[in-house]
Amino acid sequence: MTDPQRCSAHLAQAESLLVAAAASAPDDIALLTCLGAVRCDLGNYGDAVEVLQRAVRLRSDDRNTYFNLGVALLNSGRRRQAMDRFRQAATLQGSAATWEAYFDPHAQ
Repeated sequence: MTDPQRCSAHLAQAESLLVAAAASAPDDIALLTCLGAVRCDLGNYGDAVEVLQRAVRLRSDDRNTYFNLGVALLNSGRRRQAMDRFRQAATLQGSAATWEAYFDPHAQ
């Protein structure tokens, strides 16, 4: 198994664990933020947008929620909305309990 394959396998496993955890705690903003990050990293941007928007509706004040949503929106071709979320993220602090999606600004 190559490194990219191994990485994808680990991300898929993380997604499965986070989906199971979120089923038990559907309003847990940290879980939703991490699930959104993993879905971004898997390239499942539409699913990431959906779960991260749920975290926003639950009134997340976590920088990582908004940053990850910006990444998902940008990679979905929704640049203006993404920039709005990146600006919001810049005003907040990230939680130590959540993850930031991988973002390569040079890939755009």
